[in-house]
Amino acid sequence: MRLTERSGETTMYSMKPVISLPKMTHTTDRIYEMKNIHGECGKGNHTGTGIKIVADVTEQVIEFLKNPLPEYALLEARQEKILAQLAELKKQVSSLCSFLKHTDHVKMPKECSEKESNVLSNQCEKSEPITVNLIINANPKKPPYSILALPKVWNDISIKLQSYVHSSVIGDIPELNICDKNPSKTNIINLSLIWKEVDELEFVTGLYNYSLLGEVNFLRYLCRLFPTHDFENNMGSIQANLFDTILDYCYCLQIEKSSKKQQIIFQHFTKTLGTNEWFGVNEPNIIDIAVWSVIKQISVQNIPSSLKKWINACDKTFK
Repeated sequence: MRLTERSGETTMYSMKPVISLPKMTHTTDRIYEMKNIHGECGKGNHTGTGIKIVADVTEQVIEFLKNPLPEYALLEARQEKILAQLAELKKQVSSLCSFLKHTDHVKMPKECSEKESNVLSNQCEKSEPITVNLIINANPKKPPYSILALPKVWNDISIKLQSYVHSSVIGDIPELNICDKNPSKTNIINLSLIWKEVDELEFVTGLYNYSLLGEVNFLRYLCRLFPTHDFENNMGSIQANLFDTILDYCYCLQIEKSSKKQQIIFQHFTKTLGTNEWFGVNEPNIIDIAVWSVIKQISVQNIPSSLKKWINACDKTFK
């Protein structure tokens, strides 16, 4: 307890402080003093240090030049080898450029002569035989008549047909009987035809492969499969594009419901056929097969008279 008087502040007894604080002194001294880098002493020290560093580096460079490391020797040898290869490559490119500049007079023939075409045809015929296994799902309401026509047009290919009926089909199915007069041909198509309720023809090249849709795509696949019938490589680009366009029109005609648009497609067929007996000009081709098949699948009321003669010729040839 501490008793004080208001007038004279008399203390009865003094208490020991709990914490003894150091005496506070007011001074203007700094905590620490840094060297003056602008002084003469600082200048002299930096100059000496710089000279010492330069001397150390120079000594190390001299030592390296006297006794280089083996890794640097390997790196230098590798660099020399790469430079030599680049020089050789530059020389080869220069020689090739010089050769190409002097071959401007060489021209490729626009068309092969008849003799050369026969030689190429004989080479194709002498190629190794091709055997392919195909599975087709076809709707009985849209039978693929192209199967009947292919053996009549492609004389070097035999189609072995096996028909099956899927459980989704109710009622009668069309009969597609292939009459091959020469069954002993080199190229064989083992075709499994499954009658099934599908929107359009589906075919696969194996049991676990994805299905491809459309009869025209089926015909395209067969053309590319056999080199002798690949119109993209055996014809000029203009004729090949025309064939592709007709195949596209065949697909459009099969799915088209408007009679007006069907007539537009028929007009294109008539214009392409012209006065020729076949779309293949001299003899029936894959295009004649495609157009004939799609016309037989759809119910067309008004077929142009210019195509009726051609259709009758197809019926006699393909059936």
